[in-house]
Amino acid sequence: MIKKARLIFAQIDHVSGEVTGFAVGKIMELGAKNVQVLQTITKKNRPGNIMMIDTDPGHETEIANFLSKELKVSGYHRVNTSHIFQEVSFIRKKLNIKMNGKTQAVECEIKLIGNPTQPLSMDIEHDFLVKVQEIINSNSNSNSSVSLSELRTIIESRLQESCDEITIEIKA
Repeated sequence: MIKKARLIFAQIDHVSGEVTGFAVGKIMELGAKNVQVLQTITKKNRPGNIMMIDTDPGHETEIANFLSKELKVSGYHRVNTSHIFQEVSFIRKKLNIKMNGKTQAVECEIKLIGNPTQPLSMDIEHDFLVKVQEIINSNSNSNSSVSLSELRTIIESRLQESCDEITIEIKA
């Protein structure tokens, strides 16, 4: 799939990390699809940032006004692009977590990339992994914890199963 997009590159300097972080959130609220901040060294060897803002033409003016008012940006570079992307859909499966002789069930949302009948990739969102890790830690008999990376590997290795339930076993 293809859609028209716009990238804004704005040089940011003389701004604290807290203000930069605030600005990222606000720019997202103003309609940006994504905002990334790249660290730079300016021509006078001072630290700075390049803010790369992915938006559509309808939100550019509002974002540009915010950049000027809040971050003192007097100008920026604009690149008109075509965003090429795969179809994204979501399915839900029941995740059974077996641990210490007990089973706890949670609903798992799985992101499918590509054709849903034959996805190119299946992914578990970070926030869900954190939730599962908290469940495991609260039911653990020891101080050991399963890392988010390990948990992702365990769950995602079971996603290809065609049933509506996934069962994982955690040794804690």
